[in-house]
Amino acid sequence: MILTNLRTLLALFALMCVSLAVANPRKRRVTVTFSYDFNLSHACSLTLTKNCVKQFNVYEATDKEQVKLFSIPVPADAAGLVKEITGTSPPLALRAGEHILVVTAQAADGTESDSGAGTIRIRIKP
Repeated sequence: MILTNLRTLLALFALMCVSLAVANPRKRRVTVTFSYDFNLSHACSLTLTKNCVKQFNVYEATDKEQVKLFSIPVPADAAGLVKEITGTSPPLALRAGEHILVVTAQAADGTESDSGAGTIRIRIKP
């Protein structure tokens, strides 16, 4: 009886360790680089505070609901086509596997651009 209980306890412990490993993904940083044409929507500034781009938001869209991961400020003096706008997230709990990331432009009034315009699939290694 003691041996059976010990085996059951070891099996439960092993199952718990696997569950913890799956439930607690490693913290990772995500770096996003993209281009944006500020001729279409100008960057906000001290003088332009309406109908302008305030920041960019990065979302995880792997599941049906988008989850905001982090924001990227508009580069200083952004005008025209700006290449290599880059932002890095704080450490995020992302599971290994495929993820869909979305970048949107957020206006000063809080509205955001179409999330389908800036989408990428990434694969996170275990």
